[in-house]
Amino acid sequence: MVAEGHGVQPFFSIGVPTYNRHKLLRETLQSVLSQSFGDFEIIVGNDYQAEVLTGEMLGITDPRIRFMNHPRNLRETGNMNALLHLATGRYFTWLFDDDLHEPDYLLTAYQFLAHNNLPPALFSSFKLLRGNDPFLPRKVTTYKSCLLTGQEFLTKYFAGRVKIVSTSGLFETVKLREIVGGVEELCPSAIGLYSEYLFLAKCALLDRIAYLDSPFVVMRFHSESWSQTNLELHKYLHAGQTLVQRCSQIFRYPSLSGNLGSNLLGICKIHLYTYAYKSARFEMDQSGLGVRGAYRAIALYYEAAMATKGSFTIETGLSAAPPVFIMTQVRHTFLIIAWFAVFRVRRLFPGFLRLTRSFTPQ
Repeated sequence: MVAEGHGVQPFFSIGVPTYNRHKLLRETLQSVLSQSFGDFEIIVGNDYQAEVLTGEMLGITDPRIRFMNHPRNLRETGNMNALLHLATGRYFTWLFDDDLHEPDYLLTAYQFLAHNNLPPALFSSFKLLRGNDPFLPRKVTTYKSCLLTGQEFLTKYFAGRVKIVSTSGLFETVKLREIVGGVEELCPSAIGLYSEYLFLAKCALLDRIAYLDSPFVVMRFHSESWSQTNLELHKYLHAGQTLVQRCSQIFRYPSLSGNLGSNLLGICKIHLYTYAYKSARFEMDQSGLGVRGAYRAIALYYEAAMATKGSFTIETGLSAAPPVFIMTQVRHTFLIIAWFAVFRVRRLFPGFLRLTRSFTPQ
Protein backbone atom coordinates (compact mmCIF):
# COMPACT_ATOMS: atom_id res chain seq x y z
CA MET A 1 0.00 0.00 0.00
CA VAL A 2 1.37 3.39 -1.00
CA ALA A 3 -0.13 6.59 0.32
CA GLU A 4 -0.71 9.49 -2.01
CA GLY A 5 2.21 11.87 -2.45
CA HIS A 6 2.60 15.57 -3.15
CA GLY A 7 2.96 15.61 -6.90
CA VAL A 8 5.87 18.09 -6.44
CA GLN A 9 9.49 17.00 -6.05
CA PRO A 10 10.64 17.43 -2.44
CA PHE A 11 14.23 18.38 -1.67
CA PHE A 12 14.83 15.41 0.66
CA SER A 13 13.59 11.83 0.60
CA ILE A 14 13.98 9.83 3.83
CA GLY A 15 13.72 6.07 3.41
CA VAL A 16 12.80 4.21 6.60
CA PRO A 17 13.22 0.40 6.54
CA THR A 18 11.15 -1.23 9.29
CA TYR A 19 10.22 -4.63 10.65
CA ASN A 20 7.60 -4.92 13.41
CA ARG A 21 8.73 -2.03 15.62
CA HIS A 22 5.75 0.27 16.08
CA LYS A 23 6.96 2.15 19.14
CA LEU A 24 10.45 2.83 17.87
CA LEU A 25 9.19 3.57 14.35
CA ARG A 26 6.72 6.13 15.70
CA GLU A 27 9.54 7.94 17.51
CA THR A 28 11.73 7.83 14.40
CA LEU A 29 9.00 9.33 12.22
CA GLN A 30 8.22 12.03 14.77
CA SER A 31 11.87 13.07 14.78
CA VAL A 32 11.61 13.73 11.04
CA LEU A 33 8.17 15.37 11.16
CA SER A 34 9.52 17.74 13.83
CA GLN A 35 12.28 19.05 11.55
CA SER A 36 12.60 22.82 11.19
CA PHE A 37 12.91 22.25 7.40
CA GLY A 38 9.75 20.76 5.95
CA ASP A 39 10.47 20.11 2.27
CA PHE A 40 10.77 16.33 2.43
CA GLU A 41 8.99 13.05 1.90
CA ILE A 42 9.19 9.94 4.08
CA ILE A 43 8.92 6.49 2.53
CA VAL A 44 8.42 3.65 5.02
CA GLY A 45 9.32 0.18 3.76
CA ASN A 46 7.54 -2.46 5.83
CA ASP A 47 9.22 -5.88 5.56
CA TYR A 48 6.91 -7.54 8.11
CA GLN A 49 4.30 -9.45 6.09
CA ALA A 50 2.06 -10.31 9.06
CA GLU A 51 0.45 -6.86 8.91
CA VAL A 52 -0.30 -4.02 6.54
CA LEU A 53 1.34 -1.00 8.13
CA THR A 54 -0.53 2.31 7.97
CA GLY A 55 -0.19 5.75 9.50
CA GLU A 56 -3.40 5.17 11.46
CA MET A 57 -1.80 2.20 13.24
CA LEU A 58 0.97 4.52 14.43
CA GLY A 59 -1.30 7.46 15.23
CA ILE A 60 0.42 9.55 12.55
CA THR A 61 -1.31 11.26 9.64
CA ASP A 62 0.87 13.40 7.40
CA PRO A 63 0.65 13.59 3.60
CA ARG A 64 4.46 13.58 3.35
CA ILE A 65 4.57 9.94 4.51
CA ARG A 66 4.14 7.02 2.12
CA PHE A 67 3.95 3.40 3.27
CA MET A 68 5.17 0.54 1.12
CA ASN A 69 4.15 -2.87 2.43
CA HIS A 70 6.32 -5.38 0.61
CA PRO A 71 4.42 -8.53 -0.50
CA ARG A 72 7.48 -10.67 0.35
CA ASN A 73 10.41 -10.23 2.70
CA LEU A 74 13.21 -8.36 0.92
CA ARG A 75 15.69 -8.54 3.81
CA GLU A 76 17.47 -5.41 4.91
CA THR A 77 19.44 -4.56 1.80
CA GLY A 78 16.52 -5.32 -0.52
CA ASN A 79 14.24 -3.10 1.54
CA MET A 80 16.78 -0.28 1.46
CA ASN A 81 17.19 -0.49 -2.30
CA ALA A 82 13.43 -0.57 -2.82
CA LEU A 83 13.14 2.68 -0.87
CA LEU A 84 15.87 4.29 -2.97
CA HIS A 85 14.01 3.22 -6.12
CA LEU A 86 10.81 4.90 -4.87
CA ALA A 87 12.45 8.18 -3.84
CA THR A 88 11.47 11.36 -5.68
CA GLY A 89 13.55 13.89 -3.70
CA ARG A 90 16.68 15.59 -4.95
CA TYR A 91 18.64 14.17 -2.01
CA PHE A 92 18.06 10.84 -0.30
CA THR A 93 18.99 9.20 2.99
CA TRP A 94 18.09 6.10 4.96
CA LEU A 95 16.93 6.31 8.57
CA PHE A 96 16.42 2.99 10.33
CA ASP A 97 13.35 2.46 12.47
CA ASP A 98 15.28 2.76 15.74
CA ASP A 99 17.31 5.86 14.85
CA LEU A 100 16.51 9.58 14.93
CA HIS A 101 17.35 13.04 13.59
CA GLU A 102 17.92 16.16 15.67
CA PRO A 103 15.37 18.90 14.82
CA ASP A 104 17.64 21.15 12.73
CA TYR A 105 19.42 18.44 10.75
CA LEU A 106 17.67 18.91 7.42
CA LEU A 107 17.74 22.71 7.66
CA THR A 108 21.47 22.75 8.44
CA ALA A 109 22.16 20.25 5.67
CA TYR A 110 20.10 22.21 3.14
CA GLN A 111 21.87 25.46 3.96
CA PHE A 112 25.31 23.85 3.70
CA LEU A 113 24.49 22.08 0.45
CA ALA A 114 23.08 25.22 -1.14
CA HIS A 115 26.04 27.34 0.01
CA ASN A 116 28.57 24.87 -1.41
CA ASN A 117 27.14 24.30 -4.88
CA LEU A 118 25.26 21.11 -3.98
CA PRO A 119 27.96 18.46 -3.44
CA PRO A 120 26.72 14.91 -4.16
CA ALA A 121 27.00 13.73 -0.54
CA LEU A 122 26.84 15.15 2.98
CA PHE A 123 27.50 13.35 6.24
CA SER A 124 27.09 14.48 9.82
CA SER A 125 28.63 12.81 12.83
CA PHE A 126 26.39 10.93 15.22
CA LYS A 127 25.81 10.14 18.85
CA LEU A 128 24.55 7.00 20.59
CA LEU A 129 21.34 6.74 22.57
CA ARG A 130 21.59 3.94 25.08
CA GLY A 131 18.83 1.33 25.37
CA ASN A 132 15.53 2.79 26.49
CA ASP A 133 16.91 6.23 27.32
CA PRO A 134 14.44 8.89 26.13
CA PHE A 135 15.25 10.94 23.07
CA LEU A 136 15.50 14.58 24.12
CA PRO A 137 15.73 16.73 20.95
CA ARG A 138 18.26 19.52 21.26
CA LYS A 139 19.88 22.37 19.41
CA VAL A 140 23.08 21.09 17.78
CA THR A 141 25.98 23.46 17.24
CA THR A 142 27.93 23.04 14.03
CA TYR A 143 31.48 22.84 15.30
CA LYS A 144 33.29 22.58 11.99
CA SER A 145 32.61 21.51 8.43
CA CYS A 146 34.65 20.66 5.36
CA LEU A 147 34.50 19.48 1.76
CA LEU A 148 36.57 16.40 0.94
CA THR A 149 37.56 14.39 -2.08
CA GLY A 150 36.70 10.69 -2.02
CA GLN A 151 40.21 9.70 -0.98
CA GLU A 152 40.40 12.39 1.70
CA PHE A 153 37.09 11.09 3.03
CA LEU A 154 38.45 7.54 3.33
CA THR A 155 41.74 8.65 4.87
CA LYS A 156 39.98 10.68 7.56
CA TYR A 157 37.46 7.92 8.22
CA PHE A 158 40.08 5.22 8.72
CA ALA A 159 42.01 7.60 11.00
CA GLY A 160 38.90 8.15 13.13
CA ARG A 161 38.64 11.86 12.25
CA VAL A 162 35.36 11.45 10.37
CA LYS A 163 32.80 9.72 12.60
CA ILE A 164 29.86 8.70 10.45
CA VAL A 165 27.53 5.83 9.62
CA SER A 166 27.79 5.53 5.85
CA THR A 167 24.14 4.87 5.05
CA SER A 168 22.96 7.82 7.17
CA GLY A 169 24.47 10.38 4.78
CA LEU A 170 22.45 12.60 2.48
CA PHE A 171 23.08 11.78 -1.18
CA GLU A 172 22.14 13.38 -4.47
CA THR A 173 19.60 10.77 -5.54
CA VAL A 174 20.61 10.51 -9.19
CA LYS A 175 24.31 10.08 -8.38
CA LEU A 176 23.54 7.65 -5.59
CA ARG A 177 21.74 5.44 -8.09
CA GLU A 178 24.22 5.84 -10.94
CA ILE A 179 27.63 5.97 -9.19
CA VAL A 180 27.26 4.34 -5.79
CA GLY A 181 24.48 2.01 -6.88
CA GLY A 182 22.61 1.34 -3.67
CA VAL A 183 23.46 -1.27 -1.03
CA GLU A 184 24.91 -4.72 -1.80
CA GLU A 185 24.27 -7.90 0.15
CA LEU A 186 27.59 -9.64 0.87
CA CYS A 187 26.14 -12.89 2.18
CA PRO A 188 22.63 -14.35 2.64
CA SER A 189 21.38 -12.76 5.86
CA ALA A 190 18.35 -10.94 7.22
CA ILE A 191 20.64 -7.97 7.90
CA GLY A 192 23.22 -6.54 5.53
CA LEU A 193 26.39 -7.76 7.23
CA TYR A 194 29.22 -5.32 6.38
CA SER A 195 27.10 -3.79 3.61
CA GLU A 196 27.57 -0.34 5.11
CA TYR A 197 31.36 -0.62 4.75
CA LEU A 198 31.21 -1.58 1.09
CA PHE A 199 28.78 1.30 0.68
CA LEU A 200 31.33 3.54 2.41
CA ALA A 201 34.00 2.48 -0.08
CA LYS A 202 31.71 3.21 -3.02
CA CYS A 203 30.85 6.64 -1.61
CA ALA A 204 34.52 7.52 -2.10
CA LEU A 205 33.88 7.41 -5.87
CA LEU A 206 31.99 10.70 -5.50
CA ASP A 207 34.08 13.75 -6.30
CA ARG A 208 32.98 15.95 -3.38
CA ILE A 209 31.79 14.90 0.06
CA ALA A 210 30.65 17.35 2.72
CA TYR A 211 31.16 16.59 6.41
CA LEU A 212 29.53 18.32 9.38
CA ASP A 213 31.31 17.53 12.62
CA SER A 214 28.07 17.76 14.58
CA PRO A 215 25.94 14.85 15.89
CA PHE A 216 22.70 15.48 14.03
CA VAL A 217 22.10 11.72 13.64
CA VAL A 218 21.15 9.72 16.74
CA MET A 219 21.76 5.97 16.68
CA ARG A 220 19.90 3.94 19.27
CA PHE A 221 22.16 1.27 20.81
CA HIS A 222 19.93 -1.41 22.35
CA SER A 223 19.82 -5.13 23.00
CA GLU A 224 17.10 -5.79 20.40
CA SER A 225 18.97 -4.23 17.47
CA TRP A 226 19.85 -6.73 14.76
CA SER A 227 23.48 -5.71 14.74
CA GLN A 228 23.78 -6.58 18.45
CA THR A 229 21.87 -9.85 18.50
CA ASN A 230 23.36 -11.45 15.37
CA LEU A 231 26.22 -13.82 16.30
CA GLU A 232 26.37 -15.97 13.17
CA LEU A 233 30.15 -16.12 12.96
CA HIS A 234 30.28 -18.13 9.73
CA LYS A 235 28.29 -15.39 8.01
CA TYR A 236 30.54 -12.65 9.36
CA LEU A 237 33.55 -14.61 8.15
CA HIS A 238 32.07 -15.08 4.68
CA ALA A 239 30.85 -11.49 4.43
CA GLY A 240 34.24 -10.20 5.63
CA GLN A 241 36.16 -12.00 2.90
CA THR A 242 33.69 -10.82 0.27
CA LEU A 243 33.97 -7.28 1.65
CA VAL A 244 37.75 -7.30 1.20
CA GLN A 245 37.45 -8.59 -2.36
CA ARG A 246 34.73 -6.12 -3.41
CA CYS A 247 36.48 -3.16 -1.78
CA SER A 248 39.66 -4.11 -3.60
CA GLN A 249 37.78 -3.71 -6.87
CA ILE A 250 36.46 -0.31 -5.82
CA PHE A 251 39.87 0.90 -4.63
CA ARG A 252 41.35 0.15 -8.05
CA TYR A 253 39.35 2.98 -9.62
CA PRO A 254 41.70 5.73 -10.89
CA SER A 255 40.78 8.26 -8.19
CA LEU A 256 41.60 5.75 -5.41
CA SER A 257 44.17 3.37 -6.90
CA GLY A 258 47.19 5.24 -5.47
CA ASN A 259 46.09 4.22 -1.97
CA LEU A 260 44.95 0.65 -2.62
CA GLY A 261 47.04 -0.85 0.18
CA SER A 262 46.17 1.64 2.93
CA ASN A 263 42.49 1.74 1.99
CA LEU A 264 42.20 -2.05 1.96
CA LEU A 265 44.07 -2.26 5.26
CA GLY A 266 41.46 0.06 6.78
CA ILE A 267 38.68 -2.27 5.63
CA CYS A 268 40.54 -5.32 6.98
CA LYS A 269 40.87 -3.65 10.39
CA ILE A 270 37.13 -2.96 10.51
CA HIS A 271 36.31 -6.57 9.68
CA LEU A 272 38.78 -7.97 12.22
CA TYR A 273 37.64 -5.63 15.01
CA THR A 274 34.02 -6.61 14.39
CA TYR A 275 34.88 -10.30 14.24
CA ALA A 276 36.89 -10.05 17.46
CA TYR A 277 33.85 -8.58 19.24
CA LYS A 278 31.42 -11.08 17.73
CA SER A 279 33.65 -14.07 18.57
CA ALA A 280 33.92 -12.82 22.15
CA ARG A 281 30.14 -12.46 22.49
CA PHE A 282 29.58 -15.84 20.85
CA GLU A 283 31.87 -17.63 23.28
CA MET A 284 30.39 -15.75 26.24
CA ASP A 285 27.05 -17.30 25.28
CA GLN A 286 28.49 -20.75 24.51
CA SER A 287 31.28 -21.19 27.06
CA GLY A 288 30.64 -18.58 29.72
CA LEU A 289 32.89 -15.78 30.93
CA GLY A 290 35.83 -17.87 32.06
CA VAL A 291 39.31 -18.45 30.68
CA ARG A 292 38.11 -21.26 28.41
CA GLY A 293 35.64 -18.96 26.66
CA ALA A 294 38.27 -16.25 26.15
CA TYR A 295 40.74 -18.79 24.75
CA ARG A 296 38.19 -20.15 22.29
CA ALA A 297 37.23 -16.62 21.19
CA ILE A 298 40.88 -15.76 20.53
CA ALA A 299 41.31 -18.98 18.54
CA LEU A 300 38.27 -18.14 16.39
CA TYR A 301 39.59 -14.65 15.88
CA TYR A 302 43.03 -15.84 14.76
CA GLU A 303 41.48 -18.12 12.13
CA ALA A 304 39.64 -15.10 10.70
CA ALA A 305 42.78 -12.96 10.92
CA MET A 306 44.83 -15.47 8.94
CA ALA A 307 42.15 -15.71 6.25
CA THR A 308 41.91 -11.92 6.05
CA LYS A 309 45.67 -11.54 5.87
CA GLY A 310 45.71 -14.00 2.96
CA SER A 311 43.00 -12.07 1.12
CA PHE A 312 44.89 -8.82 1.66
CA THR A 313 48.12 -10.16 0.17
CA ILE A 314 46.29 -11.64 -2.83
CA GLU A 315 44.37 -8.43 -3.57
CA THR A 316 47.38 -6.14 -3.14
CA GLY A 317 49.91 -8.41 -4.81
CA LEU A 318 52.25 -8.22 -1.81
CA SER A 319 54.39 -11.21 -0.86
CA ALA A 320 53.54 -10.71 2.81
CA ALA A 321 51.16 -8.62 4.88
CA PRO A 322 52.67 -5.51 6.51
CA PRO A 323 53.74 -5.64 10.19
CA VAL A 324 50.71 -3.59 11.16
CA PHE A 325 48.64 -6.77 10.77
CA ILE A 326 50.51 -8.33 13.69
CA MET A 327 50.02 -5.19 15.76
CA THR A 328 46.30 -5.27 14.94
CA GLN A 329 46.01 -8.92 15.97
CA VAL A 330 47.77 -8.25 19.28
CA ARG A 331 45.56 -5.25 19.99
CA HIS A 332 42.39 -7.20 19.23
CA THR A 333 43.55 -10.11 21.37
CA PHE A 334 43.84 -7.79 24.35
CA LEU A 335 40.44 -6.34 23.50
CA ILE A 336 38.86 -9.80 23.62
CA ILE A 337 40.38 -10.38 27.06
CA ALA A 338 39.19 -6.93 28.17
CA TRP A 339 35.64 -7.59 26.95
CA PHE A 340 35.49 -10.81 28.96
CA ALA A 341 36.68 -8.93 32.04
CA VAL A 342 34.18 -6.10 31.53
CA PHE A 343 31.23 -8.46 31.14
CA ARG A 344 32.24 -10.34 34.28
CA VAL A 345 32.25 -7.07 36.24
CA ARG A 346 28.90 -6.09 34.73
CA ARG A 347 27.33 -9.09 36.42
CA LEU A 348 27.85 -7.21 39.68
CA PHE A 349 27.72 -3.62 38.37
CA PRO A 350 25.44 -3.43 35.29
CA GLY A 351 26.42 0.15 34.45
CA PHE A 352 30.16 -0.54 34.40
CA LEU A 353 31.92 1.15 31.42
CA ARG A 354 28.63 2.14 29.88
CA LEU A 355 29.02 2.83 26.16
CA THR A 356 28.36 6.49 25.31
CA ARG A 357 30.09 6.86 21.98
CA SER A 358 31.40 4.88 19.06
CA PHE A 359 34.62 5.01 17.11
CA THR A 360 36.29 3.70 13.99
CA PRO A 361 38.16 0.45 14.71
CA GLN A 362 41.90 1.04 14.56
